[in-house]
Amino acid sequence: MMRRIFFACALIIFLPVAALAADLSVQLDDIVFSSPKPLAGEIIRIYVTVSNTSQHDARANVRFFIDNVKIGEQPVSVLAYKNDAVFIDWAPMEGYYNIKVDIVDIEPADATLENNSVVINDFIVDLDTDGDGQYNADDWDDDNDGVDDGVELSQGTDPTRIDTDGDGAGDGVDQFPLDPNEKYDNDGDGIGNNADEDNDNDGVLNGDDPAPFNPNITGKEVSSPVSEPEPAQAPVQEPEPYVAPKPSEQTQTPEPEPEPVSEPESEYAIEPVEYTFPDQSEADYALDVMIAKSRINWNEFQFDALGGNESFLYLWDFGDGKFDQTKDIAHKFPGSGEYIVSLSVSDGVGGLGQAQEKIIIGFWNIGNPSILALIILLGAFAVSLAGYLIYQGPLQRILPKNKK
Repeated sequence: MMRRIFFACALIIFLPVAALAADLSVQLDDIVFSSPKPLAGEIIRIYVTVSNTSQHDARANVRFFIDNVKIGEQPVSVLAYKNDAVFIDWAPMEGYYNIKVDIVDIEPADATLENNSVVINDFIVDLDTDGDGQYNADDWDDDNDGVDDGVELSQGTDPTRIDTDGDGAGDGVDQFPLDPNEKYDNDGDGIGNNADEDNDNDGVLNGDDPAPFNPNITGKEVSSPVSEPEPAQAPVQEPEPYVAPKPSEQTQTPEPEPEPVSEPESEYAIEPVEYTFPDQSEADYALDVMIAKSRINWNEFQFDALGGNESFLYLWDFGDGKFDQTKDIAHKFPGSGEYIVSLSVSDGVGGLGQAQEKIIIGFWNIGNPSILALIILLGAFAVSLAGYLIYQGPLQRILPKNKK
């Protein structure tokens, strides 16, 4: 009998409390991102929808956590049997994150606390390192250097950097991608060109080799002498017997000396020089070359080829019909305009490098002789006009007096 009385009292006490309690909840599907596959550095908006399954209006705060670190909090008010949404902005870096959402400070008190929290594990924020439209997670070559990411990881290079060692040669062409002091190994002996004393492995040191990248040219080649044909000998005539001259015949007039026979002049045909260079498609590997320029005056520039040495072959095309084959040169353009200066460099053994530089020479420049002449002419006109006006002033004051 006492048990029934106790149970009845408990119902009388707790039923009103349960009737006055709220029930706010959040589920995994209630969290939505402005970008389902965000990129690092992108501002992401996280939306959270809170549902109220009770018969009472309720309010609370929604807290956002990234890897258990609070990044923000938003208040929310939800009508009975309705839902409402809040959001917060987040700018993450690349990586995997655990995102947690908690509903706290609920008024009136929440009857069910188990549905007030939700966690998303391993939310990925990706990169598109090479900008090819493929996220790194789906891209086999993140930096687009021609070497697959798996190969780069196995050889120790960075799959997100085109040039891991920063020596100017991409990992795809750098034969020493982890050595900033070496790029290529011309003779394939495992020693980089900078440290190798014999780059073409022909037995002649680079300093003594006229073509240090060409094993077929050592400077020791001996050219076989070309034997000239011996002239045909004239038949030997037997001397005639000597007969002593008579006294009257001893005095004779000297015979005249034979006139010199002029040799035929050599004929040389002057042909125009044609500047040709290997095509880029014919190169075995690429050379890193650049053009350094500095203005000397209005239409004259100094051009220097960077990235080669004196043994390389150079061809400058200045875009004005003029060419040159020296490494560094000062060139004067014919006048104002826009010119494309092209440089081609070959090491003679399969390497080719090319570079271009745009040159713009403005017409309206004090260095332009035409502009300078125009300024002088205008100056002379201004001086003449000023002199004329100065002279006319006193003359106008004198003329009225003379008329009186």
